[in-house]
Amino acid sequence: MQGLQVQLRSASPIRLAAEFDCGAGELVALVGPSGSGKTSMLRAIAGLWTPADVQGHIRVAGETWLDTAAGVQLSPQERRAGLVFQQYALFPHMTAHANVALASGPGWTEADVQALLNRLGLAALAARRPSQLSGGQQQRVALARALVRVMPTPLAASASSATRLSGVLLLDEPFSAVDAPTRQALYRELAALRQKVSVPMVLVTHDLAEARRLADRVVIVDAGQTLQTGEPARVFASPRNARVAELVGIQNHFEGRFFKDQPGWGRLRWTDAAQPEQCVDLSVVDKNKIDEGTPVTWVMNGEEVDVLADGDAVNITTQGPTRLRCQLLEVLSLGEISLCTLSPESLPSQTLTLNLTTRLLGRLQVGAGDWVQLLIAPAALHIMPVRPGN
Repeated sequence: MQGLQVQLRSASPIRLAAEFDCGAGELVALVGPSGSGKTSMLRAIAGLWTPADVQGHIRVAGETWLDTAAGVQLSPQERRAGLVFQQYALFPHMTAHANVALASGPGWTEADVQALLNRLGLAALAARRPSQLSGGQQQRVALARALVRVMPTPLAASASSATRLSGVLLLDEPFSAVDAPTRQALYRELAALRQKVSVPMVLVTHDLAEARRLADRVVIVDAGQTLQTGEPARVFASPRNARVAELVGIQNHFEGRFFKDQPGWGRLRWTDAAQPEQCVDLSVVDKNKIDEGTPVTWVMNGEEVDVLADGDAVNITTQGPTRLRCQLLEVLSLGEISLCTLSPESLPSQTLTLNLTTRLLGRLQVGAGDWVQLLIAPAALHIMPVRPGN
């Protein structure tokens, strides 16, 4: 593999059970709460943190940076890892050009550094010190400094296609210290950078929206362990277990029981443990992975739910969406979006949350206390067997 491969295990000083990869030209986001071990994983890749009891390997473009079984452990200086810190960590007394040149390897000349700055649109800023740069400009200089670490040879300024590099670019929440307009501009800079260089990029972030916007794949991290890896849309809609569902911010997470129906289809019985006589049956796809009568937890993707006026006629088929009459208990307006809490007519002890556009609510002419119909597509539901620790 030409990209990055990480497999690490450690019990102290913090628990570590990391396993993920990142292809050349791919951006993988490590997502998780504060203190979950995301930054420690970056530092382990760069060689800046290696627990005494660590087991596993780190490989980049076929080169082994760490292999505990074989006794291989390259120093940070020997690893072509470019690290962009949250606060950029530029030397305040040095110009942008000097900050970048300081990180360059053998074979780099002043002209090569200037060519890189030109390619990244930093030519006019080369003689400025960090205090004379905006937050966005400092971030671009920090990216340039990180890039010279991963380039084994100078990058030709005239190159027109993406240049494949043999290192890895590590980004530790680089957008969290700038304002929203600058952040949007930096997202564009990162997208443009990915067209110019083909290098594995690992981004640490706790911002789920940022991960969905930027990453090809996300790695959900909790307590030093990688819980699930996949494309953002798939992971956020189909979490592996209840903990992943919680970490990706899924609001509608419930209990129930699965029953098989006709071939390819099943029924998800939404129940309330305190009032088992009350229930709602929802149509779901049967992938033949869950047995009849299995207790499950399940989540609902609100983006796959249609909302209709209470009096609208609805044609329902066995394989189609489930009609669920609900009362709007609360409507909190947040500009274009309203945060709505609803309670099913057949299961009043339960509530679910939907983010609906204020325009839709106005068209339906409904507010708190009114009734609506939900059409819940089978694709909106993801069910998970109840297992110990789930």
